[in-house]
Formats: sequence, structure tokens, C-alpha cells
Amino acid sequence: MNIARKAIVSTLWTSGLNYIAMGVGFVFGIFRDRMLQPDENGIYMFGLAVVDLLFILAAVSFNISVIQADEKRKDLYSTAFVLTIALSAVMLAATLVVAWVLAVRGTTEIKIEAFLVLAAFSTLNLFTILFSSYLEKQLEYKKIARINLMSVLAFPVVSYILVANGMGAWGMVLGYCSTFVISFIGMSIISRYPVGLTFNPETARWFLSMGWKLIFSRGMEVIFVRYGTLVTEGLLGTNLQGSYGRALKYWEMAPQTVAPAVVTVALPTYSKVQNDQERLSRAFSLVLYFLVRVLMPFVLVFGILPGSFIRIIGDQWNDAIPVLQILAAGALLSPMFENMKQLLYAKGKPEAIVRVRIGQLVVFLPAMYFLVVWLGISGAAYAIVLNYAIGVFGALFIVRREVSIRWMHVFVLPVIFAAIAAAVVLLAPLPDLGMGAIVQFVLEALYLIGIFAVLELLVERRQLREHADYIKSVMKADETSDTE
Repeated sequence: MNIARKAIVSTLWTSGLNYIAMGVGFVFGIFRDRMLQPDENGIYMFGLAVVDLLFILAAVSFNISVIQADEKRKDLYSTAFVLTIALSAVMLAATLVVAWVLAVRGTTEIKIEAFLVLAAFSTLNLFTILFSSYLEKQLEYKKIARINLMSVLAFPVVSYILVANGMGAWGMVLGYCSTFVISFIGMSIISRYPVGLTFNPETARWFLSMGWKLIFSRGMEVIFVRYGTLVTEGLLGTNLQGSYGRALKYWEMAPQTVAPAVVTVALPTYSKVQNDQERLSRAFSLVLYFLVRVLMPFVLVFGILPGSFIRIIGDQWNDAIPVLQILAAGALLSPMFENMKQLLYAKGKPEAIVRVRIGQLVVFLPAMYFLVVWLGISGAAYAIVLNYAIGVFGALFIVRREVSIRWMHVFVLPVIFAAIAAAVVLLAPLPDLGMGAIVQFVLEALYLIGIFAVLELLVERRQLREHADYIKSVMKADETSDTE
């Protein structure tokens, strides 16, 4: 199958099943969060934040290197497997050390226990992502999508059942761990990863040289997401930290919506055409074009209707309203940066991302602390948006040397349409129809997004058709016509 056709099929599979899982998960999550309390979510989020920060060490994991490597490297897969075993042992030992430190610092017992459970299952996930990389390298996303569907559904469904039965924070912790169990079992069965214990020192050195470059970039991503949890916990307490964390989770729906195209499929696709600038530019442009138009409705809903959205999960979450509104801009910036990052990874230039990340980190760490001191949890949201803005503009200066993009063509019209839609809704808001919070939000969201969608279809119909025709032509192409 030619590369472009396989990439599009992969995107359709991963996106389609991802959207099904997100839709079902969103419904279960809404009803779960109506029962969940901010302090219970705060316990879960604290444990998750400490785990993710600890697992920065595991960012040296070898999935991206497996995808990027050519087949000429000796004992590639068995060496990666042996290194993953060693990395898992290191992470388990580090987990025990961190648990001891938390106990010495007087952290409550339930938070330490939540951390230990989450860390144990995160170690299991190191093998899952390795097995998945074997399929990603071959663009076998139908198989990956089926497993991801079940694993993504596991968290909201299991956590809903457990929270409904009074398990509170533990319902969230165990629900999250269920995703790791399902993913591990599924990937172990379908990936047919060539497990072996043959260890090639030369290949191992290459893995580690790549890994140490990646650890800074991927590790800093974790800091940018989880550092705010620890700062809000330390300065404001578990209750407000829990509200901040819940707003952050709903905001993450935006990047998750485009994750199959931007993360899962883009990296191997860009890697395949990395030496053909014309094809690379077209692939990057096409992803960016649709990315902006898919994400703009999230920007509108989070920016214009945050109160209406939060009301559907209950008044206990009202502190999250300004956080969600501030994060609206980040709904677009985060996936844009991710797309640029995947391009540079595919070109074998992770050090370029490291430079951008270091610049972000220098600003982000003090900004998060002082903005939370001054503005509470709203300050944490401002720090996140500032961080992504720095990342996008920093990566832009590097990416423009790799690909040719018509930036004005990509951005100007959807921004104008979004501004018009926002102005109409603010000047002529939908009245309260007295049909309940959920129905009211759905109607308001349809009103807002509908205006944007109509403008988009009316004005950009020809351009959308051209892109659709290109995709159709690729889909119909002879599977043997491209041997690259």
C-alpha cells in the first residue's frame, strides 16, 4: 500500500474509533463527575502528577527510536526489549524511594498509596508502548485502534462504576490503571513483537544516545502539565487543586481529538517522506489545515461557554470555570506545537525541540509559581497558555526551514469565522429554556459552533473540496504504485 494512502487509512481508523471512545467516555465522565468531589479528584491528580514527574526518567523509553530506526540496525527489537526490562526495574526501585520521601515529608497515607498503585501500572505500560511502536512502524493502525478503543473506554466506564459505589479517589485511581491492563494484554497479543533477549551493545548505545536527547523534550512536556498540580496543591490545597485538575482534563479533550492524526500517524508518515521536501510540506500543511479547523470549536466553547459547560457536572466544580476559559487558547496552541514536534522528531532533530523546551522551562517554572500566588488556580491556566505560546513561536522558527507552509492560508479565515461566531453569541445569547443544564449547554454549543461551521462551509467550500479530492485520489491510488 502506498505511503500516503496507508497514512490516510490509518488516520481514519484511529480518528474514528478514538472519537467513538471519546464520546462514550465523555458521557460516562460527566455522570461520574457529578458524583465526584474536588478533594477526591485532587488525591488522584496528586498521585498521577508525582508518577508522571518520576517517569520523566522513563522518557528514555525506546518507542520513538524503534519507529525512527532503519531495519539495518542489528538486533533492534530484542535490544529494545532487554533495555525496557532494565528500565522497568529502575523505575520500580525509584518508586519505592519516592514513596519513602513522601512519607518523610508528611504526605497523607492515601496519597502515597495512590502514587504506588499508579506507578506500578505505569511501569507495565513501558512494555505496552514498545509493543505498539512495532505496529506503528508498519502503519498498522487498524490493530492499534481496536486496542486503544477498549483501553480508552476502560477509564471512564470503570471509574464511573467505582465512584458510583462510593470509592471516590480510589475509583479514579483504579479506573486509570484499568487502561494500562487492557492495553498491555491487547498489545501483547496483537503486536507479535519479536521478543528476544539478544543484546547488541552497539544498538543499545544508539538507543541510549537517542533516548537521552528525547528525555529532555519528553520530560519537560510532563513538567509543563504536572508541575501546576504540585504548585496548586502546595499553595492552595487539595480541593482547589482538584478543581484545577478537572478543568485541565476537560481541556485535554481538544488535543486528544486530533491526537490520532498529529501524534500517532504523523510521526511515522513524516519519517517515511522526510527526504522529500515537497511531499513532507504537503503532508504537514494538510495536517495543520484541518487541525486548526477541527480545534476552533473547542476554542469557542471553552472561551465563550465555560460556565454552561461546567454546570453540567455540578456546582462543586464552579472554581474550574475561569480555568477552562483561560485554557481556551491553549486548545489550539498545544496540538500545533505537537505537530511541529513530530515533524522535527521525524527529521531526526530532537535536539531542536530540546532547545525550545529549555527556553519554555526557564519562563514556565517561575511563571507558574508566581501567577498561582497572585491569581490562584487561574494563574496556573495563564502559565500553561504562556508556555504553549512560547513553544509554538520557538518551534516555528525551526520548522519553517524544513517545510514550506502558507501560514496565512491556514489560519486567517478560521480565526475570522470564530470571531464572528463569538460576537453573535455574546450579542444575541440563547435564552435559558429551563430544560436542564445538559440540554441548555448542548443547544448553546450547537448555536455557537453552527455559526462557525456554516461560515466555514460557505466560504472555504472550494478549498475543502480540493483537499477532499486529494485524499480520495490517494485512497484510490494503486497500492503498488509507491514503493518508497
